Amino acid sequence: MKSCDALCDLLKKSPVVTAVCEEVLAIPYPDPVFRGFQGGCSDGKRYFYQVLMHYEHSDRTKDYSCIAKVDLLTHEVQYSGVLHLEHANDVTYHPGRHELIVVHNKPHTNRITFVDPDTLTVTGTRDVDFPIYALEYNETRDCYLAGLSGTREFRFLDADFRPTEDRTYRTVVESDRCTKQGICADDALLYFILWDGRHKAEPDFQNRVTLYDWSGEYRGVLNFDVGPNEPECISIVDGEILAVCVKDGLPMIYRFRVA
Repeated sequence: MKSCDALCDLLKKSPVVTAVCEEVLAIPYPDPVFRGFQGGCSDGKRYFYQVLMHYEHSDRTKDYSCIAKVDLLTHEVQYSGVLHLEHANDVTYHPGRHELIVVHNKPHTNRITFVDPDTLTVTGTRDVDFPIYALEYNETRDCYLAGLSGTREFRFLDADFRPTEDRTYRTVVESDRCTKQGICADDALLYFILWDGRHKAEPDFQNRVTLYDWSGEYRGVLNFDVGPNEPECISIVDGEILAVCVKDGLPMIYRFRVA
């Protein structure tokens, strides 16, 4: 049974599920000037993520980076040229338009940039009507899930990034202690991956994924153990849950398995 199907079954029995994390691939940096990584997503065959950032400038608008493209079958890695995507906190893939959408988050919290997934070149940029830190496109519904910057809230947007309804939804209070990271979704669940880094020296430290449905209702939590390392992004690939977390200073792709 695929992890997503197993997770839905387990959530019917308990709102707390634990994942086993399996290392898939560590990604080297192409140049020592780069360090750190942020948002990512998959098109089902390849994992794209903005892993490389240069923070020497006091003006964050001058930070530069590149996107890594990882073939999930062969583990071949390709890198884009230098891009100016600022913090690039999250990325989603739109299959109908065959493009990556990068959420800048900082300092331009309203800005998104479109990237060709084959050439890894920028094809356009636009500002949406409100600040967002994360974004996920769902092809079945032809809509987006958006995490709202500076809040613990999320909302749903139509194909042109306009709210589908007036209301926003708030995440559960228990997630407030954690640092917000990337988001993803399948046709059943919304996945918010969180880092409990402020409590990593405490006995109850716990990285987790909080889970909701498409009605905005809380469904439960998926706990996972990659040590105190920081998770950054999460994606669903053929029913399997993949996340990219720090390990020994490098981005490591993990596969989450649930019983």
